Amino acid sequence: MDYDIPESFRQSGVFLRRRHDVALTQFQVLGERGSATNLVRKLIEKNVDIMRTEALGWKHAIPGMVAIPQDFLVVAVVRDARAWALSMHKRPWHADPRLQALSFGAFLRAQWQGIVDRSADFEQIHPEIADRVQGLRLELDHHPITGKPYPNLFALRQTKLEGLLGFLNRDCNLLLVRAEMVQADPARFVQWFVHETGLPLSGKSISGVKRRLGTRFNHSTPARGETPVALAEDDIAFLKQELDLSLESALGYDYA
Repeated sequence: MDYDIPESFRQSGVFLRRRHDVALTQFQVLGERGSATNLVRKLIEKNVDIMRTEALGWKHAIPGMVAIPQDFLVVAVVRDARAWALSMHKRPWHADPRLQALSFGAFLRAQWQGIVDRSADFEQIHPEIADRVQGLRLELDHHPITGKPYPNLFALRQTKLEGLLGFLNRDCNLLLVRAEMVQADPARFVQWFVHETGLPLSGKSISGVKRRLGTRFNHSTPARGETPVALAEDDIAFLKQELDLSLESALGYDYA
């Protein structure tokens, strides 16, 4: 895939591209579940004078918006595949209960299936069908071209990551950031954001994020395997087999 990821991104973990020379008024954070998207969103929303919106659709989906205004900032968040996979098993948002019951190794290799378990999380559900979609399979978690389910968790990551990085080829203002950069020093990220965008702080000092969305997750099944601290050797081998390692490396992720 052809994505113009700056070499400097490998070192800094953050990159801002201004395609339009107009003041920024709105932003939306996008990225896969378990990628610190809510941390990034809350840090910007709480500290910077810019309006948050979900106008481009579900933040964890392949992008499918009609157009992107020139005063809009797309914020795309990526995360190391190892930490991401562990997070997905620990808090499998919108995953079929049968997936939630699997051990970590089986979870990685099982065919992915999402469900509409929290319809309020999907603002694009049209009112005319809103009363009939609860519990149905989540079509946004299927391949956007073939309609087929992803054969495993890393296949889902690969396609979703390609869709997210496609914003590099779109006519929009774009902030690409690694989750690890934000997690390591949230205040530094906010300071960088304010300096680079020219937007003012909304308060006199920077406010942190005390409560994460993950604390509100409830599993659909009580019987499930424990999430390990790290991936086993065979899980790392499977990860390297399924992912585009050159693309991961361009983002600063090397799975030696």
